[in-house]
Amino acid sequence: MCDDTLTFAPGGEAVAELTSPRAVRLAAPRWLDARLVLGILLVLLSIVAGARVLASADHYTKVYVAARDLAPGEHLTSADLTVGQVRLHGQAGHYVAAGAAPVGYVVTRYVGAGELLPAAALAGTGPAPASRFVTVPVAAGHLSDDLQRGQLVDVYLTPKAAAGQAVPAPTLVLAGAAVQSRSGGSRTFGADSSVSVVLAVPIAKVADVVHAVESGSIDLVAVPTATGAGS
Repeated sequence: MCDDTLTFAPGGEAVAELTSPRAVRLAAPRWLDARLVLGILLVLLSIVAGARVLASADHYTKVYVAARDLAPGEHLTSADLTVGQVRLHGQAGHYVAAGAAPVGYVVTRYVGAGELLPAAALAGTGPAPASRFVTVPVAAGHLSDDLQRGQLVDVYLTPKAAAGQAVPAPTLVLAGAAVQSRSGGSRTFGADSSVSVVLAVPIAKVADVVHAVESGSIDLVAVPTATGAGS
């Protein structure tokens, strides 16, 4: 509604004037402000989360990698290792981080060339004993059929028995020798030929192993591993 206001003209006559009502401003609902603030917070959180995902995707960890095949029983040298950069996605603790090289540590299980070096595949430190590769001929049936590089074997000798004498009991010549390779084992004229197995033998035990080879029958007994390899 308009308000009437009386004014007087110069002649003394009363004149009615109309005045406009004051405008009323509409206040925005408070719930609208809350939605706006919440929306802004969600946008900011999504930006921060996306930035963290992108940053983690580009995060590489430097770890040691086997430069060659590593067999159980070997002591690591600096030449056995290279450094690689990989994304481990929270698994860094399972591998040996690059830094102080684990030179002198003993390899406890086979690690192939190019594999990340597992922390669980190393044990202790100590002086690296000198070793030699000794080829041991073994008759078929006196070693595991699936014996392969990297496995550990115990070397047993059964001495030759003279005619009419009882077969002597076998003796342990060397425990925990690492297999480097094997070859042979083909059948010839219906009979199994011997298998040539190359073992890493500490230099102090080389003479014992060679003497055993010339003294009787050799058996290679596979040492079971934590994963059940060997028999």
